[in-house]
Amino acid sequence: MDKIIKNMNFKPLLDRAEFERLDPPKEGSMVNIRVGDEIEVKLLNDNVARVTIARSVVPEPECIFKIFVQMSADVAIEKKYFDELAKPTDYFKTSPICKALVLHISTLIANMTNNSAIGPLVTVPTLQA
Repeated sequence: MDKIIKNMNFKPLLDRAEFERLDPPKEGSMVNIRVGDEIEVKLLNDNVARVTIARSVVPEPECIFKIFVQMSADVAIEKKYFDELAKPTDYFKTSPICKALVLHISTLIANMTNNSAIGPLVTVPTLQA
């Protein structure tokens, strides 16, 4: 398993960030914030796989704001060991690559919501898939 990732030299890249401001909640209403993550691992060539994580933040009922942030990293891999994985997403979910991407996403969401009606929204820096 340790042989799949050749090295930890990767650069997290922001693919997409969306912030949509919505109406404030009705007075006295209860608002729940749903946070969901999606992970995708795509083989780009024999030496590189792209790991992409997307996090969405959606209040229920729909109010305050909606957020979507997607980041990715191209990772040097050993294709021979990568091909042996039944589900590459399961392997990468617990990898340092995903941990770094989600940490960056969490920080971005906190910064995006810093001046919102509820203040900075700090989401957990772990995958919620």
